[in-house]
Amino acid sequence: MLRAFLSAPSGVAGVIVLALILAAAIIAPETLSSQATTLDLRSATQMSSPEHLLGTDTLGRDILARLLVATRLSMGLAFASAVLGAIIGMTMGVGAVVLQGRARSVALRAIDALLAFPGILVAIYVGAIIGPGILGVVLGVGITISFSYARVTSALSLSIINRDYISAARISGISALRVMTRYVLPNIAETLAITTTVAVSNSITAVSTLSFLGLGVQPPAFDWGRMLTEGVQAFYVTPAAALGPAIAIAVSSLAFGFSGEAIARALNPVLWARRAGARADADARAITTVVHADSPIATASGQSVLEVRELSVSFPHGHSTFKVVDNVSFALRKGERLGIVGESGCGKTTTALAIAQLVPYPGSVSGSIKLQGQELLLDGAQNGHDADLNRLLGTQLAIVYQDPLSSLNPALKVGTQLTEASEIHGGVAHSDAVRTAIERLREVNIPSAEVQLVRYPHELSGGMRQRVMIAMGLMIDPPLFICDEPTTSLDVTVQAQIMDLLAKLNAVHGSAIILISHNLALVSQNTDRVLVMYAGRIVEDLTSAQLLGGGKHPYTRQLLASIPDTSRPREDRLEFIPGQAPDPANLPTGCPYNPRCPLAFDRCAVERPPLRVQPDGRRVACWAADAVAGERTTVAS
Repeated sequence: MLRAFLSAPSGVAGVIVLALILAAAIIAPETLSSQATTLDLRSATQMSSPEHLLGTDTLGRDILARLLVATRLSMGLAFASAVLGAIIGMTMGVGAVVLQGRARSVALRAIDALLAFPGILVAIYVGAIIGPGILGVVLGVGITISFSYARVTSALSLSIINRDYISAARISGISALRVMTRYVLPNIAETLAITTTVAVSNSITAVSTLSFLGLGVQPPAFDWGRMLTEGVQAFYVTPAAALGPAIAIAVSSLAFGFSGEAIARALNPVLWARRAGARADADARAITTVVHADSPIATASGQSVLEVRELSVSFPHGHSTFKVVDNVSFALRKGERLGIVGESGCGKTTTALAIAQLVPYPGSVSGSIKLQGQELLLDGAQNGHDADLNRLLGTQLAIVYQDPLSSLNPALKVGTQLTEASEIHGGVAHSDAVRTAIERLREVNIPSAEVQLVRYPHELSGGMRQRVMIAMGLMIDPPLFICDEPTTSLDVTVQAQIMDLLAKLNAVHGSAIILISHNLALVSQNTDRVLVMYAGRIVEDLTSAQLLGGGKHPYTRQLLASIPDTSRPREDRLEFIPGQAPDPANLPTGCPYNPRCPLAFDRCAVERPPLRVQPDGRRVACWAADAVAGERTTVAS
């Protein structure tokens, strides 16, 4: 918890200032009340002195003492208003979302309508109706804050209200109140913690405003707003009487605003699990190194562009972690084309994201990733790149995603996005970058390249957007391209054109390519080597020629058998893999594939097979690999 708290420096500074303010609120009224309230007309309107650091007001009272004593009442009113607003707002926001059908829409529109009323005017109206004093201040400011709180809460609740676990709770007959308090609010608590601190910050300002206008604290009591009213009247005589409370209001408001992030992190158990997961990964690496000592990376002659060793990616799960990528190791030579295949959820895309340092929070990456011989997984590098690492990733690696429309910025023209990397990382002049962009667009067969530069992404077709993504990568001429399902959203003709383009770029520029796809036929035709992944692990590493001859791992064989074949009789059933991919957070013991494997035997259920090098050079993680090879030999003979 402490480490999570300290990970937000500005929040830590805010909490320290906040602690000092709260200390003053507790101690000052007990020790300085006499100095703050005793009248001494002989000492009136004095300037700063050792006896009175901020001077005295028009009635001879010590300004600093009054400022510190007023902290308790000012903070108390702000807290009370924020708590009232939070209770009302959370009840309105979550209650509206828990409703069904048209009732939900009406409730949400009502919350939107409440936001149209100016907050300070609502507070003034409530204060005027109830009358000047503390009760009017708390109710007025609390009701005002509840409107924005309800809007934030409803928006956060809408993002999770349709998730499966909430639907299951409703089907089980759990009451709406319990769904709200047990299933919805705990899942949005971190953001609400920040919202609450902002609400307290706004309350301080609003309470002081009402007191300044005469609707808040009434004499003889005083808060910062009341002091500000009195100080403004004598500003040219004793400016500290007005500046002191003004500064106190500003500093305390900022302190609450900044402290929200640190408090939210300290209250987030996901971050605790992430720290624990990092230690667990370190222990796991020490163990898996022994288990896989007989599993060297299949490297060949030639300079390695990319070396991945014992790569694991973990995510929090309660107070523990689970791995979506587990001990993945491979190398990629210059100009080599590597395919990664497997079912959805096997870890293909997460492996690519780990290489590109794009694993989303709160994921944790361990192992070693070397790009052009430089280690990427440095301490503090993940989620916080330094300048050198940014430059390395920006110039040595390009990624082409399956949906270029979501990858391209819709608010920027194509030309701006193409030239950005060259200008930032390469220091290229804008005119030179534009000329290069035109050349790259022509190279990827986009007609009228000069015209396309001034267009927005939505003005291009899907195939042209994908070509723009490839051209954007070519702007920096990277040694490595990662293509994650680059043809999924394209028709068959455009798919073939994109694959031909990638092959051309590989031949002309010598860029290594990682092609991620579900389409085993597409991968086998357009790569030199293939990694077959299952449950976050490599189960077979073989050349494309070996893949066409049949895999040794049963999973590879069943993937090949599942490819539609137009030569089959129409009445034949399509092959399929029985069962479904396992949950990464609850993998079966032994080989993860054993529940679905037709060749599984007792050893498969209790012992995980290591990734071992076979006589033909491929790597296979299967106890039954020899049986598969024997079966193939028998069929051949």
